[in-house]
Amino acid sequence: MSDSGHSIERSGHSIERRGHSIERKGHAIGLPGTAWSVWKDVVLRSTGFPAEGLALFGAPGCAAVADAFLDGRASEDELTRALDAALADASRAAAEVAADPLFREALTWQNPAAARRVAELASASPPGSETPVRRTGHKWRARENTLVRYWQRYCGKNDTVGFFGPVAWGTIDPDLAPAVVARPGEGLVRDRHVALEFWALEAYVTALLADPEVAPWLPAGVQPHVVVQDGRVLRPGDEPLPLDEPEQAVLARCDGVTPVVQIASEPPESAALERLVDAGVVWRGVDMPYNPRAESVLRKALNDIPDPEARKRALAGLERLDLALAAVAAAAGDPDALAAALAGLDAEFTAVTGAEPQRRDGQMYAGRRVCYEDTVRDLDLTFGRPILEALSEPFGNVLLPAARWVSAALADAYDAGFKALYRRLGGPRDGGVPMPVFWRAAQPLLAGPDRPADAVVAEFARRWSELFGLDAATAAASRLDLRSADLARRAAELFAADRPGWAGGRIHSPDIHLCAPSVEALAAGDFTLVLGEMHTAWPTLDCAVFADRHPDPERLRAAAAADIGPQFRPLYPTWWPQYTARIAPVLGVTDRQLAFTAASGADPGRVLPTVALTVTERDGRLEVTGPGGLRRPVREVFALLFGFVGAEVFKLVGAGPHHPRITLDRLVVTRETWRTTVGGTGLVPATGAVREYLAARRLRASLGLPERVFAKVGTEVKPVYVDFTGPRYVSAFAAMLRAARESSGPDVPVVFSELLPGPEDAWLRDARGRRYSSELRLQFCDPERP
Repeated sequence: MSDSGHSIERSGHSIERRGHSIERKGHAIGLPGTAWSVWKDVVLRSTGFPAEGLALFGAPGCAAVADAFLDGRASEDELTRALDAALADASRAAAEVAADPLFREALTWQNPAAARRVAELASASPPGSETPVRRTGHKWRARENTLVRYWQRYCGKNDTVGFFGPVAWGTIDPDLAPAVVARPGEGLVRDRHVALEFWALEAYVTALLADPEVAPWLPAGVQPHVVVQDGRVLRPGDEPLPLDEPEQAVLARCDGVTPVVQIASEPPESAALERLVDAGVVWRGVDMPYNPRAESVLRKALNDIPDPEARKRALAGLERLDLALAAVAAAAGDPDALAAALAGLDAEFTAVTGAEPQRRDGQMYAGRRVCYEDTVRDLDLTFGRPILEALSEPFGNVLLPAARWVSAALADAYDAGFKALYRRLGGPRDGGVPMPVFWRAAQPLLAGPDRPADAVVAEFARRWSELFGLDAATAAASRLDLRSADLARRAAELFAADRPGWAGGRIHSPDIHLCAPSVEALAAGDFTLVLGEMHTAWPTLDCAVFADRHPDPERLRAAAAADIGPQFRPLYPTWWPQYTARIAPVLGVTDRQLAFTAASGADPGRVLPTVALTVTERDGRLEVTGPGGLRRPVREVFALLFGFVGAEVFKLVGAGPHHPRITLDRLVVTRETWRTTVGGTGLVPATGAVREYLAARRLRASLGLPERVFAKVGTEVKPVYVDFTGPRYVSAFAAMLRAARESSGPDVPVVFSELLPGPEDAWLRDARGRRYSSELRLQFCDPERP
């Protein structure tokens, strides 16, 4: 058979085309011309609002007048008129957006209070009037700025949240001749799932523990980080706790299933149980995993209560929350009904639990509400061989060898750091170091000012610069266009590594932007690739928000088992920073859980209390030994704690004031970037619309910035879109900079990057032809194992 004149020969599990063999590995496909493979399953993250919406608050005419004023070619009166007109246009656009039911719904899901405030902007344009009622003053300006901040996110950021950030799973098919086949459905989303946040479920369990009719019928269990041995409790960081006979008897019955009333029915035993709870040895309630499975575990535990009256009482409050949650799900699509339903859920939550219905008030990126919504985009898509071929050379020749080097270098650096620590702790003299002692002493190596990781990051940046010939001259250039084949030999020398540093280090997960003016152009091969984030040595598809939306999660679990296998994963408590149930890993069902403190959701068959482990040395290598003959390298036990640095290392190259765009073949590896500080922008002291806008025009000119950029302020979680022509965008950005200065001073870093892809590059369309920003998340697998 033939395909565009190229012969295809099928032999076993490979396809021969254009002289390159693609090996099939069940869940993965060989990257053409390399030994690496890529998972067939891929995630497309996208926005829920069209990319063209970003232009609503732009004002290129106003920018031209402002630049002319700064050059002495326009008067102050002309500038004032142009700025007033641009602000009036922005108010009109804000009124239109504020009246849009979809925007109102999106904002209501995230922040009902902000949605109510912003809704008042709709009155700025009375029905039938072409001229908006211009509102001035700090409060009105702040509301328009709030609207713009959310609007730029909904139109320009590929977040995975609600219907305004739906997930779409697709596949790679090397037999497919077009680069993509995309079939959008009639609607934006195909599936909507509403669930209670983990912290809300915790609050419900806390309320049950305060109910004297229910609490005795809830189970009790031993905390995962302690070990009962020889009549004592071993606890990390504490002296062993001796147990009296009632405590030993009670502790033997704390299996996580048996109700308290059956564990300690007599006063001596009940008093013993209370002592054990107070000492942090025993938990009471429901031991829910810190992931989206928590709700099903809670329901089963309550349904298993043997006493009928207690069971009925325990389930009654949950049933009330179920009804309120069902009303929220039913209201999706109607912002007013949704606001009412969310208010009803909040009221029920407080009535049932006695707790406030929100947390982390004021944060844009946080699980603050009682419930959340995840969605699947109404889209079927398959990516074809042209995408594989465009990825193969830049990744196979440069990026993947560099990524492997990062994982190996991190592991080697921490081997050395851990060995030095072991000697300081007297390990060679005492025949080993108890893991709790080693764990505590190792924390500065993981999060202190002198981490071994920092030297690896600096060395990676040096080698990266050497590879691309970055010096004062090239750094001043705006573009470097290179061929990966020309760099392959030097990349192999600079990033020489035989194998990855740990099991999860086999996987590298980049975000790839496909730049094409239309889906037809993309399918025909008229596209450019842009590397977004390069999550080095980090399997990002192992994340509940992605995996739970997959049509066959078991397939992903099998793939993770085949490529990664069991890892040592810290059992994080719910207070751990920047860790939530939605982003919890759910694929590594054979991972060992390292329990270093009290935490929920331990699997008895997989949990490893650090207090049961010892760090020893054998043949010059540090190992962790433990129950059942466990013996593993220390680097593997700590890999997920130092390995996260690899996920960030590509972001940290080119730390100078300017970095050119670097293109390898058809892949933009690095966008053009500019670096300054909050104080260096000149925007913070500029108060008033005119001064603020002129300061932004001076900033753009002084740095040589494009009109449209993404800006990352050091105090913020995510970048924001800024259009320097739009006074409302400028005002919202300046407000962010002022907040950063007030919280952290004028030296907070600010990084600008070119807008690539831009709205004109948005190939993804819905059934109505509207175009959306998107990015493809892949997982490459190293052919070698650690």
